[in-house]
Amino acid sequence: MKKKLILPTLLATVFLTACGPDTPPNDTATEQETPVVETEQKAQQDEADNWTRVETDAAITHIHGAGFWQDDARPVVATHHGLMEYRDDGWYELMSNRHDYMGFELVEDGFYASGHPERQSAFKNPLGVVRGTDRGETLEVRSLEGEADFHHMSAGYTSESLYVYLEEPTSELRPGFYRSLDKGETFEPMKMEGTARHGIAGLLADATEPLRMYVYGPNGMLVSDDGGDTFDTLISGEHIFLAATDGPTIAYVRDASDYELVLRQDEGETVLPLPNLEADAVPIELAIEEERLLLATSDNSVYLFEDGNWSVLLQAGVAK
Repeated sequence: MKKKLILPTLLATVFLTACGPDTPPNDTATEQETPVVETEQKAQQDEADNWTRVETDAAITHIHGAGFWQDDARPVVATHHGLMEYRDDGWYELMSNRHDYMGFELVEDGFYASGHPERQSAFKNPLGVVRGTDRGETLEVRSLEGEADFHHMSAGYTSESLYVYLEEPTSELRPGFYRSLDKGETFEPMKMEGTARHGIAGLLADATEPLRMYVYGPNGMLVSDDGGDTFDTLISGEHIFLAATDGPTIAYVRDASDYELVLRQDEGETVLPLPNLEADAVPIELAIEEERLLLATSDNSVYLFEDGNWSVLLQAGVAK
């Protein structure tokens, strides 16, 4: 899901890219002159649960994001066909807004995402930047609908600052690194000073500080306190595959003799054992909420860490 790609920028960085869809779900969506909002009526939500249980042994593929819902802390993943959440009796899928979400990031009362709309949707392809509420029932376009598909997007949990890498040009933006401090409505370029010769595998927005963000990759992790204009070294000499933060803690997976999960706080670091991964499986998505962790791997497995132990929620893409 994340591969090495040499970016055609002056920074000459290395970026690990998330896999795209096999075929864009909607190549011929009708253009709209105004932003589109798809929503279910509140009365309908009260009368019926729009989540349907996934049959045992059903295949779940293309995980492009992971986290915990804000109200009940259930694990949720974004996939090629919309959102899925894990309950006590198994996986459930949302039957509305079944888009191919990319760059999925939870915030305090919703989520941000990009990607491609489902077929027969009123949204343009690609989605640009959308903000979801009501656990994905309501979706609002913030910007760049029909122009941008952000595979690399990080959102501050409470600040809602967005940090993105744009791979393909739009009508107004060239490929490169951008930030949005107005919840995805407009974007401005980041200067990225201090990142030359540092490989970049991903972006990480601080949970609370709007102008603090991180970049990480094969040479470690850099931190910026001015919205990505200048960077200082935070972690050096480590190959970092992916990272997440809940504010006080930065969690990241590094490649040592094997993969290791590190929890970094002001007072020091704690190394946690990873679950037993399938052969050739690579960690691709990570979320942290206080002492709970959610990890997804390239073979579409999902693992939950709580109460000091790992449990398997999804094994190689097969629903339990």
